[in-house]
This record gives sequence, C-alpha cells and structure tokens, in this order.
Amino acid sequence: MKDWPEQVIGGKYVRLLRRELDQLRSEQTHGNRQLFFDDVFVVHLLAFFNPSVRTLRTIEDFSQTRQVHKHLSLRRICKSTLSDFHRLADPERLEPILQGLRRQLARKQCDVRSGDHDLHQLLKNTVAVDGTFLPAVAEVAWAVANSNNHGTIKHRARLDLQLNVSTWIPEAMVVPEPGQSEADSAIMQLQPGRIYLYDRGFMSFPLLAAHYDLTAEAPAVKSTFVVRYRLAGGNSPQLIDCVERKLNGEDVAAGIVSDRVGRFRSSHSARHPLPDILLREVIVQSEQDGITKTLRLITNLLDVSAGTVALLYRYRWQVELFIRWLKSVANFNHLISHCRAGMLTHLYVTIIAVLLMYLHTGYRPSKYLFSLLSLVAAGSASVEEILPILRRRERQCALQRAAAARRHAKTSS
Repeated sequence: MKDWPEQVIGGKYVRLLRRELDQLRSEQTHGNRQLFFDDVFVVHLLAFFNPSVRTLRTIEDFSQTRQVHKHLSLRRICKSTLSDFHRLADPERLEPILQGLRRQLARKQCDVRSGDHDLHQLLKNTVAVDGTFLPAVAEVAWAVANSNNHGTIKHRARLDLQLNVSTWIPEAMVVPEPGQSEADSAIMQLQPGRIYLYDRGFMSFPLLAAHYDLTAEAPAVKSTFVVRYRLAGGNSPQLIDCVERKLNGEDVAAGIVSDRVGRFRSSHSARHPLPDILLREVIVQSEQDGITKTLRLITNLLDVSAGTVALLYRYRWQVELFIRWLKSVANFNHLISHCRAGMLTHLYVTIIAVLLMYLHTGYRPSKYLFSLLSLVAAGSASVEEILPILRRRERQCALQRAAAARRHAKTSS
C-alpha cells in the first residue's frame, strides 16, 4: 500500500465527526460495489484540506493511500462509482452536521464585539444575499449558456448564498432550479426576524412582498430588508406619496442626501402587484477618484437612522468576499460533479470544513481568521502555525475597538 507523496492534513477533523459519520452510513449500490455516504464525505473533507486532490481521478488515487485508509471502510473509491454516487446522493443528509457545528460555534461566540451595542444587535440578525456563476461544461443540463462580446458561448452554473454577516456562516446554500431567478430563489429561503441585504440584481416586487404576511387584513412585517435599486426611471419604480424625513448630523456625515418614506405604485392588473406597504428611500452619495457616486437604497426599516441603513448595506460585501474565497481557495472554479446533488454535496463539505477550523482555533469568525484559514486550506500553513498570528491580530483589534468606544463615549458626552 503506497503513501500519498505529500503530508495529508485534516485527519483530526474526521475524528471529531466520527459519531456524526456513523449516522450517515446508508448503503448505495453500484454493480457489485458498495459505497457509503460517510466514506464519500470523508474523502471530500480530506480533499478540501489537501489542495493537490482536486479531481475525481486524484480522489481515486488518494483513497488508495495508507494515510486515507485509516478513515475509510473500503480500499478504494473508484472514479466512476463516485461519479454515479453524486447523482444518487441526498446532500440534505449533511444538514444535521452543519446545524450542530453552527450551534457549537454560537456557544463559543462572545456577546459583545462592537462599541455600538445597537448596531451589534442588528448585525446578529443580518443576512447578506448574493449569487455567483461557476464554470460548467455543456453537459451540465441545468447550467446557463450565454455569450460574451466576442460571441463565445460559455456554460455556467449558479450558486446562491445567504451569509450571516455577524458570524460569517452561510444560512442558506442553493443550486437553483433551471430558469429560477435570484429573487425567486431568495424568496424560498426567507426566515422571519432577519434583516436581508440585497444588491440591485434583486429588484423584484414579489421579493419585497415576500417579507410580509399578507394573510391578515393589513400586511404584517415578517422580516426586513435593505435592497439597492437603480435610480428612479426606466424599469426602476418611482416612490410616490413621499414624506421627507429630517437628516441629523450623523446622517450627513455618512453621505446621506435624502431620506423619505412613500410607496411604490403597482397596478392591481400587473403580473406581480405589490401590496400597499410603506417603504423608505435613502439616497447616499460618495466621492471616489473625483467622481460622485449615488446609491439608492429601498428598505422597510423605519425605526433606525438613515446612516444606520447605509452602514448596514455596506456589510453586504461580506457575501462577495465569501464567494471569492469559495472560488479561489475551496476550488469551486472547478466542478468535480456535473449534477446538482453532487455540487451541493461538495459545497456542504466545504462549509463543514470551514466550521471545523473555526471551532478548532476557538476564535470567532472574522476577516483575519478567514484570510489565515485560506493558507491552511491551501496547504501553505497548519492551524498550529497560524494561531500565534491570529492571537496577535485579535488582541490588536480588541484594543482598537476599545479605543474607538472610548472616543465615541467622549464625543457623545
């Protein structure tokens, strides 16, 4: 039996999940071979931590090594068998593992992180929403085909993510059905009591309406949103029956030039009529390289300042950072499965691997931890090597937050 030519990383994480892996064992038959979900999960998890294992063929070779055999119940995971298994797998069976790790991480997190307690409470329930396209081959029947400026046809598979901006943990991961828009996909994942942040690709009356309970006599808010809309005109609706709201000094300092409430006009004969709901329009302007940029935000958050609305929307960039990380570090620019179930299984394993690293380091997820864990996932460093760096960085950030809180208290008094 041969050894893998490089150090195999990630075995301790497999051992941490041994009880959960035993619950995954369910027989899947392929000819005269048998393959189990726990073995598939283990080999994908180890592949995540070992960057040279990135294709079905290298996974097959990897599964036959002495280091990997310690964690598998069979001597070899055949490339063709694994490909067939991806079509049969139910990735939702990994959801209990994901939820269990989320609960463990929540118990380890501190209650206070920011000097602004009110903002911190809002961020705990704030979810950034976005979608991204991943390269796919023409054989992926559910992929989207489009052409660029040079007429080249490209096939891409879409992945929709909803990321909690306070914990940096995905709350929803969806490979949408063929033809399903980003807004329609987001509607299916809405949870009550959340604040959702959307970019302008989510301009949709049905999406706005989905945040309300429309079964009562008057629409009742189930969840709130901040969505970027194009400036009024064309297919971007005007706000009517407007009432201006007074700006305070903090609003002006945040670049707010207009804050008003009103309604979107919606014909009852329209294909997707909008219920009679009160909306707020916040216009933000900023200077960048001598160019004035204008941001139009539509929200149903009526009891916070306009500056807070603008600040909340700034946190939407975290889901874009997470997506970039998925593509560059978690290797989602190369799909090892051509089916939706296989792609979702790969995604679940990736997120579980990230949560395991969070728990192993003992630190709350942050952009610094995210960056350092990227080195671990790429095989450039071990968790033990990054911990001293992370401790120093977290101490520096804690001192900076404390100093900012003192300055804020001094100016407010």
